[in-house]
Amino acid sequence: MPADSAKNSILIYVVDDNPLLGEVTAQIINTAGYQTRMFTNPIEANGALEKGEPKPQVLVTDFDLGKLVGFDLINTTRQNIPGIKPLLVSGTVDREVLAKHPVQPDKFIPKPLKADDIIGGVEELLAG
Repeated sequence: MPADSAKNSILIYVVDDNPLLGEVTAQIINTAGYQTRMFTNPIEANGALEKGEPKPQVLVTDFDLGKLVGFDLINTTRQNIPGIKPLLVSGTVDREVLAKHPVQPDKFIPKPLKADDIIGGVEELLAG
């Protein structure tokens, strides 16, 4: 886990097509001391991830994003930002379905999300 002074230099992208859930997730991460950039449009998020500027260290993405799925973002992100840590959240996909997919996140958290799970997941990814 990074020291508190280092946390504010860490950028985390949050992608959720539900504005309320995305904003809540981003605010939870912000309260832990990290910077976030929130996207409700997966196409915009994908464009930002392809550019990789500024480079996030963690990608927190929902699975069902309407036009894309979280696996698409994870795949693009890994190609463009080596070393990024993707965290997939979902209320529609379970671990069994996830295990069968060729693209795997570094961490998976099922919805409904709890603040401790989100912060703990982010910090686990940053520490690893």
